[in-house]
Amino acid sequence: MFSGLIDTVVDFSGTTFRNIPSVTPSEDLLDDLSDDAKDRAFGEALVADQKGPDYRSPIIMRPFLYGVSLDGRVSAGARTRFSDGRKFGVWYGSLSLITTVYETVYHWKRRLADMLTTIREEVVSDRRVFKVSVCGVIIDLRDKHRRFPALIDPNDYTYTNALGEHLHKNGQSGLLVQAARHPEGVNLAAFKPDILSDPRHHSYLAYRWTPGESFVRVEKTTGKVWKRI
Repeated sequence: MFSGLIDTVVDFSGTTFRNIPSVTPSEDLLDDLSDDAKDRAFGEALVADQKGPDYRSPIIMRPFLYGVSLDGRVSAGARTRFSDGRKFGVWYGSLSLITTVYETVYHWKRRLADMLTTIREEVVSDRRVFKVSVCGVIIDLRDKHRRFPALIDPNDYTYTNALGEHLHKNGQSGLLVQAARHPEGVNLAAFKPDILSDPRHHSYLAYRWTPGESFVRVEKTTGKVWKRI
């Protein structure tokens, strides 16, 4: 089924972006200690050290936990491209900020589509983007979508769910693949948290959509449109 597909690995070391729903910017507990970036970095390291060597941030662990169905029934939201949501979770990130925006705007609009009959006014989604370090040997599928277009099928995850289960069962840590919503982008799918570390805040975003508009307005700064997607 996967002949000719899984034939390249890469010892990857880099940064990925994770874009998640959030609330308005949370209070920075260290912002009144010092204006010096080195002092703040030391304070953040100290806080992390107090959590112990085995501590893993929810930014890393939550997708692995949420991706498993406990009662055998899987909701539409539990299924992702590389997991059917029954046996294991997958952590998704992108190698660029703009790719995370294209990917998350698409899924956000799909969820809104289920509520179109009740939406009358502008809808806003506050987002928070984290940078997360990635280090490990992973499967490289970045050019494989040309021969295997099911890798980036916009709606049918049958093939990729089977691929994810195969890789997870065989102990693979993750993969790199062409982004389905952004032709110039690359996504990371992590099957193990061990390749992820050092989550840190990157930026806040806001998605704004008004019924009838064909695009979502993306803001980095309140009131200023950064992208229309």
